[in-house]
Amino acid sequence: MSSNSKLKNAVKKSAEKLAKTSTEVTSVVKNMPRSKSKGSFKEHKHCKICGKSISPNVENLLCKSELCHERDDKDMKVKKQLRLWMIILVVAILSPNILQLAGIW
Repeated sequence: MSSNSKLKNAVKKSAEKLAKTSTEVTSVVKNMPRSKSKGSFKEHKHCKICGKSISPNVENLLCKSELCHERDDKDMKVKKQLRLWMIILVVAILSPNILQLAGIW
């Protein structure tokens, strides 16, 4: 047998196996129970701290847990502080160059 015929046979077997798997999957999906609601999931959002599902109408993406609100407040303070330190660092690094270019230093 030549390599071309071996390749053709291998491709044919793969295609037949794929077709068989496809029909099996299709039959399984068709027999799956369907939910009676409009969609399979209710619309919802998730708390950005703990991940619990919350109402889609909530604006700040936090659940009603006090721990989540405290943690979010702490995270916001840390982010503000980090942003301030980054600005200070950039100014400290660039100020000698700017002063030198201006001829002051």
